[in-house]
Amino acid sequence: MDKNAAKYIFGFALIVCLICSFILTFVSQSLKTKQQLNVALDKKKNILKVVSLREPLGDGATIDDILNTYDEKIEEIILNTDGQVLEGKTVEDIEEGDGSLPLYVYKENSGAVAYAFPVVGQGLWSTMYGYFSIEPDAMTVRGITFYEHGETPGLGAEIEKDWFQENFVGKKIWDLKKNELRPVSVVKGFVDNVVANEGDKQYYVDGISGATITSKGVTEMLVDELDKYEPYFSKIRQK
Repeated sequence: MDKNAAKYIFGFALIVCLICSFILTFVSQSLKTKQQLNVALDKKKNILKVVSLREPLGDGATIDDILNTYDEKIEEIILNTDGQVLEGKTVEDIEEGDGSLPLYVYKENSGAVAYAFPVVGQGLWSTMYGYFSIEPDAMTVRGITFYEHGETPGLGAEIEKDWFQENFVGKKIWDLKKNELRPVSVVKGFVDNVVANEGDKQYYVDGISGATITSKGVTEMLVDELDKYEPYFSKIRQK
């Protein structure tokens, strides 16, 4: 092969590589933008779900329905570690490790109906991500949802099922007798079989069979996350 032919082949291959690289970069950036929009949409859907809207969105809700309802019903506020509202700061301004805490307030007619916040904890195989909400009394659970995890299907993955999440509704996170935070805990087995005192059952939910470590992870997650928001919720209870 003469030198000119070799240069032609090399040049042609280089051009093809550059074109392919450009196309891949363009596609990657286009998909990244779409993925970011989908993540933001999924986040809003989960927040609307966890606060239990008085008029729930149906299965046929469009993207516009979700976004409009979120904008109309949810107020985003940012707290510091002392439970004070940081005026002028938005969720997008939060940087990892800066101590800022996002709180989502579900309102109807300007009155708070529920408070929701993100919860993150370690399961058996993965980090679990979800949202937790409480009633305006800052003592009663309104809901919990999980939107990302890598737990075992049929076992730990049951945290995403309605039967598990509905167990939390109406449970308590505050002990009125002792006047202290008492996050709801996941037991091993069934509450009725494990907790003898009727008055204590309001602080526990049924566990997931065969998923002890995942259940423990959910309990520890709620302890950690509720502790972060306690300075703010303690002020609500005092009103």
